Amino acid sequence: MLVQVLTLVLVTWLLVLPQLHGSLKSLHLLFRVDDSWVLLALTAELASLSFYTLLTRAMLPENIRPPLHRVVRIDLSAIALGHCLPDGGAAGTALCWRLLVAEGVPSTTAAFAKLAQGLGSAIVLQGLLLASYAIGSTTSGASRWELLPAACSTAILAMIGLTLLAVRRVGVRRRVGRLVSRIPWWGPKLAQVLSNFYRRHLVDQLRSVLGSRRALLITVGFAGANWAFDALALWASLRAYGPSIGLEPLAIAFGIQALAAWLPITPSGLGISEAAIIPALIAFGSSRNAIVLGILTWRVIAYWLPIPLGALAFGSLRAFKRSAVKLPPGVAAQALTRPMRELPGPRAEPVPAVPDSDPKPARPSGGPQLKQCRR
Repeated sequence: MLVQVLTLVLVTWLLVLPQLHGSLKSLHLLFRVDDSWVLLALTAELASLSFYTLLTRAMLPENIRPPLHRVVRIDLSAIALGHCLPDGGAAGTALCWRLLVAEGVPSTTAAFAKLAQGLGSAIVLQGLLLASYAIGSTTSGASRWELLPAACSTAILAMIGLTLLAVRRVGVRRRVGRLVSRIPWWGPKLAQVLSNFYRRHLVDQLRSVLGSRRALLITVGFAGANWAFDALALWASLRAYGPSIGLEPLAIAFGIQALAAWLPITPSGLGISEAAIIPALIAFGSSRNAIVLGILTWRVIAYWLPIPLGALAFGSLRAFKRSAVKLPPGVAAQALTRPMRELPGPRAEPVPAVPDSDPKPARPSGGPQLKQCRR
């Protein structure tokens, strides 16, 4: 923990503070800020979080999806934890998985849902960034600032595509299974677990969640809306302090921030992304003072605001736990007024009473003797 704190201090001291040099004198711009743009940024960020929650719920099968208000609080709790720890994405995913399992979602289903959500969101984000780079290059020409983000986006999409193609090939899966089974002691068992996970969970859940074109379009739409509203919050925060920026610099700034957030050095790339975004936007002709204040405003909305919201959401989840067994509304209402013997449930068929004084049946003439059985 001490090493992580020292790393954050060094990043702030060496990378962030030099960007703030000369901008502290422009704090008077805070009193001239256009509140409507700040309100738009706040609304856009809340919309981004809402679509992220809808994406999480869409990745779960319909018959086991928790209520929407519970998924909202689960995602806010996970995002808040991710913003507090270096490499917080892993910690936030683990917390989200644990809370989903507590809501009754099977553990393997919850794990696959979060894995598929992260992978799908990354694919959609890199596709949107490449499209933005292409549009910006055709309108204003290529820039050296977009070469690295474009190359990283292309490499990420290529690696994901090759991995998915390899997993779909039977020969590749068999080779991986043989290699895993050669591991001493627990290799064969691990290979069997991976095989069962692929057959029973990966394939089946993909078919159940993305089995139709409509479900696939809805999932992609939720992921795209999540990133689009987050980018809108960044654009509105910058617009509150100066003239608007174009699509190309906005995509570059957003792509740099996304790449920095994946680095397990500071929480959500804190300090690193600011040190890279500010000079990139200044290179496109924007004012340093407006860019610094706009980036800081966006980080307050997108990074710091979810932390107290997530803490309140996690506290509400702990305080108001969901009941494990839920009766239908009609049955629950009748259970309070009707006696126990009238509650709905399986009823045994009535057994006809046979008095002991019944005369014995006459034996048939000829043939085997028949026995009478009582139930």
